Amino acid sequence: MTDTDDQTPLVLLHGLGQAPMAWEDVIVPLYPTRRLLTPWVPGLKPTEKQLVPVADAAAKLDTDLMLEGMQAVDLCGLSYGAVIATRMAADFPERVRRLVLIAGMVRPPRALMKVQLQMLKMMPASRLADSSVSKERLLRTLDIVREVNLTDALPKITAPTLVLVGEKDKANKPAAQMLAAGISGAQLREVPGAGHQVNVEQPKALVEILRGFLDQA
Repeated sequence: MTDTDDQTPLVLLHGLGQAPMAWEDVIVPLYPTRRLLTPWVPGLKPTEKQLVPVADAAAKLDTDLMLEGMQAVDLCGLSYGAVIATRMAADFPERVRRLVLIAGMVRPPRALMKVQLQMLKMMPASRLADSSVSKERLLRTLDIVREVNLTDALPKITAPTLVLVGEKDKANKPAAQMLAAGISGAQLREVPGAGHQVNVEQPKALVEILRGFLDQA
């Protein structure tokens, strides 16, 4: 029996403007101790032709994990990935053992959406090319994000939940507080030195936080 046999698989969901490879510096140190999966968030894969509403994306993710043989998972999502993770944990509570939400949201504040739109417009094409995601697709996905409202989902979440937000991510701190307040027993924690993309900006700190939270008895 290997070390990974004793651990619940960990699924990591990337954010808008990222690809699964954004988790590289997180999964390398975690790989020896647990099974890991970094899928494309449904609706964001470059080869997909249609955008996928949040509830449908969560249902597709659940099906994909079942096909991978994962009956129960630890689920961690960043930004839009955190939105999908929240919805899945609410709609399929028996499938999520522990939940980590990084820079997530309940309802997208207009000010935050404006900031994200401005950031996307200024984002260099070379950076988008690295993640294989087109600017057009991201702009279309933002239309879906504008309609997100997870207020009804939060009371349905039964998994122990850790809400994370970067110390420098001021725009997302109110949303993080709303998530933590709406999910029973949720913990709220800031990641020192991190902005919005905690998995890229402070991967070592995130690894230690994940280990501490996911390995609790």
